[in-house]
Amino acid sequence: MFLKRKLTVMTTIALIGSSLLVGCSGSGNTSSGSKTATSAQVLDNENARAAIAMSIDKQSYCDVILNNGSKTMDRFTPLKLALDNGKDYADLTEGMGYSYNEEKAKEAWDKAKKEVGFDTTEMEIITYDHDLGKRTGEFIQSELSDLEGLTVKVTNLPFKQKLDRETKGKFDISFSGWGADYPDPLTFLSTMETGNQFSKQVGYDNKEYNKLIEEAKKLPTAEGYKKYAEAEKMMLEDAYLAPIYQKSVAYLEKDYVSGIVNNSWGADYTYTYADVNKPEKVLNLSTTADIPSMDISKSTDQQSFQVMNTTMEGLIRVDEKGKAQPGVAEKWEVSEDGLTWTFHLRKNSIWSDKTPVTAKDFEYSWKRTLTPETASEYSYIMNDIKGAMEVVDKGVEGVGVKAIDDYTLEVKLVRPVPYFPQLTSFQVFFPQKQAFVEKCGAKYGTAAEYQLYNGPFTLTSWKMEDQYVMSKNPTYWDASNVKLEKINTKVVKDTGAEVNLYEDGQIDRAVLSSDFVDKYKDSKELKTRETATTFMLQINGSNHK
Repeated sequence: MFLKRKLTVMTTIALIGSSLLVGCSGSGNTSSGSKTATSAQVLDNENARAAIAMSIDKQSYCDVILNNGSKTMDRFTPLKLALDNGKDYADLTEGMGYSYNEEKAKEAWDKAKKEVGFDTTEMEIITYDHDLGKRTGEFIQSELSDLEGLTVKVTNLPFKQKLDRETKGKFDISFSGWGADYPDPLTFLSTMETGNQFSKQVGYDNKEYNKLIEEAKKLPTAEGYKKYAEAEKMMLEDAYLAPIYQKSVAYLEKDYVSGIVNNSWGADYTYTYADVNKPEKVLNLSTTADIPSMDISKSTDQQSFQVMNTTMEGLIRVDEKGKAQPGVAEKWEVSEDGLTWTFHLRKNSIWSDKTPVTAKDFEYSWKRTLTPETASEYSYIMNDIKGAMEVVDKGVEGVGVKAIDDYTLEVKLVRPVPYFPQLTSFQVFFPQKQAFVEKCGAKYGTAAEYQLYNGPFTLTSWKMEDQYVMSKNPTYWDASNVKLEKINTKVVKDTGAEVNLYEDGQIDRAVLSSDFVDKYKDSKELKTRETATTFMLQINGSNHK
């Protein structure tokens, strides 16, 4: 079905060519008398968004395009992320969201055409420029071709450019993913609160949704989960986000590789105690995209977070079971009411410039992220800190994070957050040295030499869109237990090329697309891992610029 429909759509696109106008203003009649509408006018209609959400055959996508164990998703928050006494929050959201239903999609589309008053419209889908991104774009384009009068153009972009267009709201539909930053439904649902990550990108502003989220935060876990689920149902029905699948990864890994931790949230992997059973202690990897930024306050993507997680360290680390372990903080305690956390920093955590990491570095970093002038997309993740939501009016001085002395950090919260230690393991909470940040100015985080490192490795080479190298950090407090001397990562956007590098022994791990999963299904080197990541369509309802 996919191939036949794909060829039909591709023929249409070829005939139209560069004459496609996406998101243009105004509406009018075509030469045949039919009425046309802009993408913005159409996507502002709830029925149109619902039609798009119901048009994607998610099971076919998972089976044909991915073939790696990924599961179809109609809901936003992944399974097995947030647990309360063993009960999965996702149990409360079962049956929510829009499932694939071609007939209902066409009915909703027809309603939208009547409500908006159009016969034809043109839209653009933006996705990634690696081979899976291209196949995904073609698949979605093919699925949407069943909506009569809709012409679709696919634009494949390098990761950094795609991220920039999403941040600015300059898209009609975007194929995107969101991974958990901490083990709670809020890590997904907060992104759609007014002014936060996805809400800004798609123009979502639902006061009732905001109210439900804020109410849920103040309730005990079980009651809060029910309120979160009520909000999630509302948001999914509004159809600004259309979940497609929960990500699994199929990959090849050499049998001499060990010790890599697959994380449930935050960065995908931790390489701190990884090893290779060969004379040269070098791990060779590949990735599909370059690092967009190494600015802790401004980064928003998995690619940047992964490198930060390897070269820097926060107060807390999490182990392979998601349990909080000492990082820069040797120990910590929480007040009886759960509102004050005190972290005691180790004195042997050192920056790569040989100066000590202090509590002031954490205070400065968090306040820099919250400062409106920084324009951090991720500042909302700190909203549970006292004063964080008032910085626009009162400034950062009233924020409840304070260096009591060089090695004691006090954090005051507005509500008890039992997972707060795990939250501080997330990269946005990493320290930043004020003098260095200010010295670098606009260059901060744009090249290897414009960042300081306090983690197990340092970024020693970064060639844009080519490769980067992370070398063992001799000043890391636990360097004696770090086995690798170097991690080389090459940017490879084609799966076939990546597999060839793996077969030639040039890289030690290769992520597989559907074609290669079958080829290596009997290999002892084939592995799979589930992730707390949801991939979806962002549907830009009222935010076109």
